[in-house]
Amino acid sequence: MEHTASRIHPGWESGQTLGVLAAICCLLLCLIAVRPRLPWPRTLSLKRHELIGWIALAAALLHVGLLLVFDRRVFEHLKPTAPIYEWLGILALILLLALTAFSLPGARQRLYAQHRRFQLVHVGLTCLLIPSIAVHILTTGRYIHGRIAAGAYVLVSILALGAMLRARARRESENRAPGFVSSLAFGRHSRLVVALVILAVLILLPLMVPRASLTLREPMLRRTLALAIEFPHDKHREVNCIECHHNFSDRTGTDTCISCHRSRRSTILVGAEARFHDFCLGCHRDPPARLEHHGPTTGCETCHLPPGMPQTDHF
Repeated sequence: MEHTASRIHPGWESGQTLGVLAAICCLLLCLIAVRPRLPWPRTLSLKRHELIGWIALAAALLHVGLLLVFDRRVFEHLKPTAPIYEWLGILALILLLALTAFSLPGARQRLYAQHRRFQLVHVGLTCLLIPSIAVHILTTGRYIHGRIAAGAYVLVSILALGAMLRARARRESENRAPGFVSSLAFGRHSRLVVALVILAVLILLPLMVPRASLTLREPMLRRTLALAIEFPHDKHREVNCIECHHNFSDRTGTDTCISCHRSRRSTILVGAEARFHDFCLGCHRDPPARLEHHGPTTGCETCHLPPGMPQTDHF
């Protein structure tokens, strides 16, 4: 497989990089404490916290916008037939928009009579945001893939969730009930906040299992028509045919790949779209050692060419 770095589209790559930047900003907002009213030195001022939030939102919007502009097939991921992890990415963007909008001074004063209620909603939405981002990034596998990298990302996400459980300022005259929950800065909502954090952690843990990403690649609804796909066999001569066309060696079928993988056979646990994306992208990301060259995965149109478009050197 011949590597052609010149085919890497800078706009598409920039969009992907901005998506990772948005995720990093969201994790930082959880990991770095905000103490605008406490007497000891501030770890992060409220203004800087808000600035990082705006950067995260801008990066996420540009991530989506650039991919839609530079790859027309990305519009397929805005349809009901989009895979589960893309729906979680859309949910993450909606949650980030809500967190930013609800934190604006005007909206905050109208929506929340008490600061504790604002804290509850803000932390609750964040407990949905962090797992949604993790599902989207780890299943995409563009920059973070492999068991070690996925485990490290899940661990950082868990630490970010735990970092939100901060104790309130202690006053000398205050009589505080013993216990971890009663020491938190969320008042009577502390138990609910702890429950939300635990729930978010439980959602994150299965992502460390390699099979989870394969399941999350499944579409929400079955696609009635298959997308056009071009596979340059002449550029894959180093690969043994049986590695893809396994049905000729294990005698499980003689028809096309789609006809079998779209069937309802009990031995086929995932559909064609999830299996082929995982198989093709996985080989191009982490090719066997004997393959010295491999083409970059630079968008949907690398393989899914629009109808009537002549095949170019995508690999």
